[in-house]
Amino acid sequence: MKRGVLIAVLLCICFMGVAQRPTMSHRCWDIDIVPPIADINVPPPYNVAKVDTGALLVVVAQEYLGTPYRFGGRSPKAFDCAGFALYLYRKFGYDLPGWSGAQARLGVEVSDTRNLQPGDLVFFGGRHQTKVVGHTGIVVDTDQKTGVFRFIHASTGAGVIISRSTEPYYKQRYLTARRILK
Repeated sequence: MKRGVLIAVLLCICFMGVAQRPTMSHRCWDIDIVPPIADINVPPPYNVAKVDTGALLVVVAQEYLGTPYRFGGRSPKAFDCAGFALYLYRKFGYDLPGWSGAQARLGVEVSDTRNLQPGDLVFFGGRHQTKVVGHTGIVVDTDQKTGVFRFIHASTGAGVIISRSTEPYYKQRYLTARRILK
């Protein structure tokens, strides 16, 4: 996603539902006089724009689709799976450890995949030890009826991609999910 499009999306999210500033009926020299922001009484549902941090994190994550994989990578030049999560969460003020096993011990467990939300972390067994955490992904979306989810992650073969939990490789290695975002 181009940076300009991202900025437009962010502005739309931030200003959703915000009422326009009313102009006063008084006109002076054919110029509308607009009261200061503090003097405008905006009804409660419109006074604060609520932003879904998880959805916003996913939008930012998608900017990095196609970024190459590198073991230990933690920058937009190259990521490994845990480094990708660390980098994105840091942008939102969260400090994660740099390896999957430690990340899997943070936050609150989400035991039912039907309850996963965008931005939750999902963990999978490694190639050789499928019962030991070896891979991190970030939930993009979830089918709340079936629990099938899509996740964005840094894969060794293709770099940053979006995968489905039903792909055989990930389906047999899924271990747990954690919610870090408040």
